[in-house]
Amino acid sequence: MDHIPSPKELRTAARACTFLAYAAGLAGVAGGTLMLREDDLAMALILYTVTFAVGASLMGVAVLVRAVAGMMTQLHRIDSDVRVLVSDRARNGPAAEDRDPWSGHHG
Repeated sequence: MDHIPSPKELRTAARACTFLAYAAGLAGVAGGTLMLREDDLAMALILYTVTFAVGASLMGVAVLVRAVAGMMTQLHRIDSDVRVLVSDRARNGPAAEDRDPWSGHHG
């Protein structure tokens, strides 16, 4: 994968999934209603079930994509904070009483 999507692009994709889920639900209701008018109960129930499953799956994907976008935003903030801390430490130099939190030594 050459391009890693930004959080903004992921939120846009989540909105698209949500829109498609609502469109699938609307299509299912409209199609099922037309099938019921023609007295085809079995086909109407199948159509309702399939479109409900598609809509629910798309909503689930939208939730997951939003969660990934949120995690990416948080990771970007943490990365930025770590860069600032590292540059501050490199500029000032480590003090004698500073302990390296990454060394694993306590005491």
